[in-house]
Amino acid sequence: MPSSTQTYPPIAAWLHWICAVVILWAMISGFALASGALPPAVAAAIPPFNVALTTLLMPVFLLRVVYRASFRMPPPAGIPPAKHRLARRAHALLYLLSGLSLASGWLMMERPVDVFGLITLPPSLEAGASTQALARLHFASNVLLALLLTAHIGAVIQHQRQGRRLLRRMSLLTG
Repeated sequence: MPSSTQTYPPIAAWLHWICAVVILWAMISGFALASGALPPAVAAAIPPFNVALTTLLMPVFLLRVVYRASFRMPPPAGIPPAKHRLARRAHALLYLLSGLSLASGWLMMERPVDVFGLITLPPSLEAGASTQALARLHFASNVLLALLLTAHIGAVIQHQRQGRRLLRRMSLLTG
């Protein structure tokens, strides 16, 4: 049985950090865009960039979900079982909300998606009430995801300050 202080396999770490960086960028830039505080040129550039980037993220995210479903790390040392179960449920909710955000974001598109000039994909649905409902679902799932991500990052910081080196377990560096 693996040690409770071992690091995640490199594929798990890479999938985690790729998803984390893209999702955090898309959320922060998306909420900044929604605030109306960005210069017009920046505000015009963000939507097509984010749509292309998150379109490329979807298969990576799906791979992450499939890999995560097939792999279990032992809990970190010093974490009571009840807290570990709570963390596992929170992580499952992170996956659910991330998937909901990606899916609703894709399905709400009313125009073709240009993926960095590599390919143009048609909209999945006709513009109308369904795409508008999906846009509302996308916004709501992102608000909930932002709240849960804030709690997740806060928990990681708290564990690090208590001497539990959780970030070391998810490190991209080996050794």
